[in-house]
Amino acid sequence: MIKTAITGVIGSGKSTLSAILRRQGYAVADCDAISRQIMQPGQIGYQRCIEAFGSEILTDQGQIDRAALAALVFQAEDLRLKLEAITHPLILDELNHQAQACEQPLWFAEVPLVFEAGMDNQFDEIITVSAPLEMILQRLQEGRGISRAQAELRLAAQMSQEEKIRRSTCVIVNDGNLEAMERQILKWIKEKQDGTESERRIPQ
Repeated sequence: MIKTAITGVIGSGKSTLSAILRRQGYAVADCDAISRQIMQPGQIGYQRCIEAFGSEILTDQGQIDRAALAALVFQAEDLRLKLEAITHPLILDELNHQAQACEQPLWFAEVPLVFEAGMDNQFDEIITVSAPLEMILQRLQEGRGISRAQAELRLAAQMSQEEKIRRSTCVIVNDGNLEAMERQILKWIKEKQDGTESERRIPQ
């Protein structure tokens, strides 16, 4: 099996590529969905977060208020690292579980922070979805209802698109042409299926 991570900056179109792959019949794990799952009441991530950050991160219904938790941890790096120390191992465990359950020769996972979380060594291939900067800013403003300044701040807080591209094995361009995007990924898949994929080629 070739384990492939899909990454890219916010607004680049990672979920669009994942949707294309699912339509083609491929399994695609979703780290954001896993993150939400492990934060549900009764889950170990839920309990560890309460122990680490207190009951003030809970809503009146007993759910973790993800917005409040994010606001808390992004105020201080030590709190962010504390949260990541809780969530990242649990997310990685679930990713490995889903990969082991997959019987296809290609398995994908949408991992926005694959480099930042140090998970890149868990994958054979890493695809970065890229898009023109102005298009990304427009998507963020229209899709998330935020100002351009807020969109620029969110982008600035992440690893740059250029650095993600440099550290990836493949780049899929998302300029709004979904047919072209699909042709790119299908060409890449054919190359993987036709070639010998015994060695790992992620840039170090």
